[in-house]
Amino acid sequence: MSSILGQSEPQVFACPKCGEMINTSMAQCAYCNAPVDPQWAAWAANAQATISSAFNHANNIMLAARGMAVLLLASFFPCGGNIAAIALLAMIFVFPILILIWFSKYQWSLQGIDKNHDDLKQSRKQIMKAAIVYGATIIAWVIITALLMIVSAKA
Repeated sequence: MSSILGQSEPQVFACPKCGEMINTSMAQCAYCNAPVDPQWAAWAANAQATISSAFNHANNIMLAARGMAVLLLASFFPCGGNIAAIALLAMIFVFPILILIWFSKYQWSLQGIDKNHDDLKQSRKQIMKAAIVYGATIIAWVIITALLMIVSAKA
């Protein structure tokens, strides 16, 4: 990252000794006074940024899954239901792509970052929950559509 003046902005990382979050501009930890190697600090800050990005993207994927559930409900309303149904169909195809992108970027291709980091574990759990919401939404869509067809055929 760089600021407007072209100087590098400090990034944060966990101190290797005490685990408190400090920034790359520090020569020593403000909490435990451990010396900070600038080269290692830059690597750790980049790793922390990647882990934070994985966490944020996992949360966005969960929001997309919840949005699909809302689109499912909205697709049965007379006003705007067709638009919601089209958006739901699009998300049915887009959602697995989002999952694959997340895994390829934050799971399969991570180099030198512990994949068992607590935030990465939590991100994977969030992805799995989102996949469950996705599957439940598709199953509910099929069931509701079938029930509506049966009811309209009898009427």
